[in-house]
This record gives sequence, structure tokens and C-alpha cells, in this order.
Amino acid sequence: MSKARVLCVLLLGLLSLASCGNPSSSHKKESKKTACKLIRLNLNDEPQSLDPRKARELNSQILVRMLFEGLTRVNKNSKPELGLASAIEISPDLKTYTFHLRPSSWTNGDPVTAEDFVYAWKKLLDPIYFSDMASQLYVIENAKLAKEGKVPLDQVGIRLIDEEKFQVTLNEPVPYFLEMISFPAFFPVHRKIDQENEHWSEDVHGYVGNGPFALQLWQHHDQLLVTKNPNYWDASQVQLDGVQFVMVRDETAFLMYEKKELDWVGSPFSNLPVDLLKVLKQDNLLHSKEALATYFLRCNTALSPFNNSKIRRAFALATERQEIVEHVTQGGQLPATGLVPVAMGLRNAPYFEDGDVVGARALLKEGLDEIKIPKESLNDVTLTYRSTERNHLIAQALQQQWFSAFGVRVKLEAVEGKVYFDRMSRQNYQLIASDWFADYNDPINFLEVFKCKDRGSNNTQWENAEYARLLEESSATSNLCLRKELLAKSEQILMQEMPIIPIFHYTLLYTSRPEIHNVVVSSLGGVDFKWASFDRKEIGDVR
Repeated sequence: MSKARVLCVLLLGLLSLASCGNPSSSHKKESKKTACKLIRLNLNDEPQSLDPRKARELNSQILVRMLFEGLTRVNKNSKPELGLASAIEISPDLKTYTFHLRPSSWTNGDPVTAEDFVYAWKKLLDPIYFSDMASQLYVIENAKLAKEGKVPLDQVGIRLIDEEKFQVTLNEPVPYFLEMISFPAFFPVHRKIDQENEHWSEDVHGYVGNGPFALQLWQHHDQLLVTKNPNYWDASQVQLDGVQFVMVRDETAFLMYEKKELDWVGSPFSNLPVDLLKVLKQDNLLHSKEALATYFLRCNTALSPFNNSKIRRAFALATERQEIVEHVTQGGQLPATGLVPVAMGLRNAPYFEDGDVVGARALLKEGLDEIKIPKESLNDVTLTYRSTERNHLIAQALQQQWFSAFGVRVKLEAVEGKVYFDRMSRQNYQLIASDWFADYNDPINFLEVFKCKDRGSNNTQWENAEYARLLEESSATSNLCLRKELLAKSEQILMQEMPIIPIFHYTLLYTSRPEIHNVVVSSLGGVDFKWASFDRKEIGDVR
């Protein structure tokens, strides 16, 4: 019996037990014949973290959104709607928000309180608490100063009123704040459990959430199962019994899909094998959605040779993005000559010419002369990337393009997920393949990543005073046209200094069973199974 079938039988057993003692459960005796509404898909790799305060990469965030609920939730139309907040009062100056909580429970039955929110947010801002996601809260009054240890936490603009109400004061009005607080960094955590065991999120035993699904099984680096959470405040909307994630390579996942052992393969959880994209397109089996996301390379600007902006720019100009999207990724991705996705409407023209080899060679010579190193030393440059088939193909293409342009061959280094994130957070690299999916639909979400070098998500050791000033000014103005102009100027500085080398803007590519309905795939890269249904006929369908 396959793992998927075993899990489905286990799941039906759990659902049957849940109905015991309920005399109205007339279907109880027929539970063994009931269709298992379990969607099975490939996660490709172990999630980085299932703590909402630490979930950084996309798959971890998708899982956390299944297991937790915030004050608001992005709905089927990609608009924020009330989640755990039953009502929100906003002050006339648009800087103070008072949140009223609806009655809700944690998966262990304890009530979710306003203190759980206040505790989680302030813990994230504690200088001794390590997380790359703390900067998401810097829109709150004194939050950044508290994280830097310059003011005590009790001076942060987060105030508990009572068990069902708390208040937040911002530095400036933030027009997208209601969408922003649907992001995992703003989720609550169970205060008492977190105080008793700081490792509660690392294993299924003791894991407590408050979302549409509950963590049922977690075999690290192998598989993970979430089941419908009966304690969820909006449980009547959840139709699935659960979602099973396996962790196998992309090629293996597609073979499992063909054998009907998986129901969904591809974005955003993993990648479809490139050589199958044309076939899936021809058979009308490929689903595609443009994403507000960019694939780029981070440059470690503190290390030679990328401490020189001309050398960074030379590598960027020598990159032929059109060749990569046409012949490597092959999924309708758009060549990126800026960080912010074109769909956000920040710029009307590229910031530089794609594949400008002549310009690249001239800049490289100037840069090498400035830092007084020979061109041959570039053979020691290493490009690090997370070990997946697509990343490897992209890295090989970049290696060949730079060899053709400069006559030097950079080294390639593939590492597994945990090592990858550790290396990036410690800036232990020269070039590293990266991406950024928008947390909310505004260009500032991309640009603020590189506002200051000590920002947890920057990891390039680059900062620029004028760039930071423009972002500050954009946040202070209420003139939308001026704001757009300021943001465009800041991106122009980023592309001139080139601490990052943009490669392409994403499209989400996947194939799934036609019996799966109402899964919400967002341009932000998220996938929401809250409203999903699966017309699986019999348990025998699970092989």
C-alpha cells in the first residue's frame, strides 16, 4: 500500500473518530467507503520554518497561511477581507488602527486573544530574537528603533486594550496596511506555548495553529500532512479533508502525477521539468499565471570582485535574459531589466539593454583596473544556488554567457535548502541566485528590501543614502504621481549600482487534476486551499 493510500486511510480514521459521540453522524458506518478529499502534491524540499515569525521562503509562507489566520485574509479576488478581526477602527489621520477580535480558538482549544497578537509582534521586534522578517513590522511606530535596541519594547506603537481588542499606531499612513497584515509576520502565536517551548514549531507534537488546517503529520525531508481544523472560526467554508505534501525531486513528482499518486505538480511548490512544458501546452494541460515576482542574483558587495559597481554592472549587461526565458525556463517568463515587475507599472522602459556584451566588456575592464586585479581571477568567482533542476539549468546558461562575453568561467555551487538560506543570511557567498515574491501589491515591497544593509532580507551588504532618502520621501507623500516618480528614481539607482542582477519575472506554471476546483492561485505566488474542493469519487482513487 502506497504512502498516499495509508495517509488517506489514516485521515478517514481521524475524521471518523472526530464524529464519535455525535448521534447525528449517520454516515459514520459508511466512512470506509467515503471518498477521501485529500489533495496530494510535491513540496520539493523541507520547509524552512513553520513559525509565522520566521517563514521566509514561499513554500513555508504558503504552509503557514494554511495553519494560521491573521487579522485579515486575502480573498478569492486578491483583496483583503476580515479574518480574525471582526471590526477595524481607523483614526482620521490614517495612522492608528484598533482591532476587535472575533471569538476563535487555537487547535488545542484555547481561545485566541489580543495578547497573543501583541506578544507575537513584540517578540519579533525584540533585539535578541533572530528573524529576517522583523522589518515587515517597521511601519509601526518605533518598531525599527526597538529592534535596534534604541528604545524599549513598551514604546512600540502596539497597545493591548483587553482580551479582544488591541491598537496599533503607524509612523505614517500606509494605504496597503490591511493587505500587509495578512502576511505571516503579522500572525499571532500562542503566547503560553511559545513561552514554555521556543521550539514548538519544529515538530508536529505540540504544534499549535489557528488556521483552516491543522498540522497532522511531519516526517522531516519526507512528507507532511495537514487536515481540516474543526476549531477554525470559518470551518464551514473548508471542504477538503486535508492536503498531503511529499518532498521529492521535480522529475520524480511528475512521474508520480502520471501514476495518479499526486494531484498537483508545479508552481509554486516546485517546478515542472522544462522538457515537458511544450507537451503540456500542446495538450492544454498547462496552467499559467503571471506572478508579481522576480528571479535575480544577489551580489556580495563587501567581497571582491563585486565590491566594484562596474564589475557588477558588467555581469548584468552580459546576461542575455531573452535567451534564458526562451530556451531555458520556457514558461512565458518576462526578461527582467529591473527589480520591480513590469505589471506594477513603475517604469515605461528598461533601465539597461539586455545582452549588451560590448558595454559589458568595457565596464569590466574599467572595474578590474579600479580594484587592480587580473581578469583571470574571475575564474574563482562562485555562483551559489538552491539545488533544483531549473536553477541548475539557469546557472549553466549564465556560466556560458559570461564565458562567451569575458572568457572566464565562474564556478557553480548547488546546495540544499537549509544550507542555502544559512549561507545567504550570513552573506557567505559571492553571487547567489535569489527571488522575491511580493507580499502585497505595491512596488515598495520590492524596493524596501535593499533600503539598508542591516535589513534582514537585504543580504547584499549594499546601501545607498540617496536610495533610502527617496524611499522615505515616497512613504511621506500622499501625492500618488509623486510617489510613483520617487519609487522609479530609487529603482534607477538600484539598477545603476547593481547590488542585484535581475534575470526574469516569474510565471506560475502547474498542472492539476480537473476534479480540483476553487483553489485560489495568487499573482503574489500564494495558493489558498481554504475554499478548495476535490470531486474524488472513491478511496480507491488514491493509489
